[in-house]
Amino acid sequence: MEFTQAFVLHQRPYRETSLLVDVFTADYGRLSLVARGMRQNKRRHSNPLQLFQPVWLNWFGRGDLLTLSKIETTNAPYWLQGHATLCGLYINELLVRLLTQQQPEPLVFDAYQKVLEGLQQAEQAEQVLRLFEKRLLEALGYGLDLTTDNQGDPVEAHLHYSYQPELGLQPCLINDTKRIISGASLLQLKQENLNDPVSLSETKQLMRLIINYYLDGKPLKSRQLFAEMQRYAGIKNS
Repeated sequence: MEFTQAFVLHQRPYRETSLLVDVFTADYGRLSLVARGMRQNKRRHSNPLQLFQPVWLNWFGRGDLLTLSKIETTNAPYWLQGHATLCGLYINELLVRLLTQQQPEPLVFDAYQKVLEGLQQAEQAEQVLRLFEKRLLEALGYGLDLTTDNQGDPVEAHLHYSYQPELGLQPCLINDTKRIISGASLLQLKQENLNDPVSLSETKQLMRLIINYYLDGKPLKSRQLFAEMQRYAGIKNS
């Protein structure tokens, strides 16, 4: 078959010398591939199955588990460092958990490339991560209506809202015990213009609430890793 552009999302050992690899392809969506004999390759830089590395590949077989045939690299990998690397692991895990196998998702693939480009600039990591989450939810049909509340009234910048996945946005008082987000932050998220710490913090909590709902409350390993690293940094600096 013809080559298609792809990224490796995750890999793990498979049998004695092979790898089981989750890839996200431009034309076929997420696939699970067996990379035969790949663990025998001891030289890291000669292994094309690296995270955040654009590749071209093809495969053979039928069903949910396919076999990698050929893989080539033509471009340099996206260079993520520090916090941006953890963000990259997070979005990879989101795709593995939320994408249906062998279901083309061209809008998500485009959003994935854009978020990797943005994560290379560490100072923009939080903004590009929130926008990726928004675009991912929209592309998968989980998009949040950011312009009207559950009564059909337009979102107002000076009001505050709570959110429930089944009910949508509901106006509430600022001292409400529910998790709230300002109308101003909702409108900034809609316009993809998150330009202040308050909107970033509020939209982070909103996206976490929605994503947790679609993950059925099952924790993400990347979030746990990030929390552990924060604890370690706190202990080291205390």
